[in-house]
Amino acid sequence: MDHHHDQSPAHRRHTNPVLVFGILTIATLLEVAVTLFHLPKNVLVPILLAIAFVKAGLVAAYYMHLRYEHWVYTVIFVTPALFAVFLIFTLAV
Repeated sequence: MDHHHDQSPAHRRHTNPVLVFGILTIATLLEVAVTLFHLPKNVLVPILLAIAFVKAGLVAAYYMHLRYEHWVYTVIFVTPALFAVFLIFTLAV
């Protein structure tokens, strides 16, 4: 049994949901700000995809509680997401 990843419910409460909300808010504001620069699509799309990927990862890690699971579950989540980003980027160019 891997005791390194075992965390009590009391320990789990130390993560501040306001911090996660703040990071998601800042990332959303950054997305809006980037669109105001009227960058070419070949620059804008990768920037927006990167921000969206970070936001999705944060939501999965915090709200779906992936941070408490074995690392394999994170790989299972991230691998198809990376493939989707690659596919979208390839089709957009």
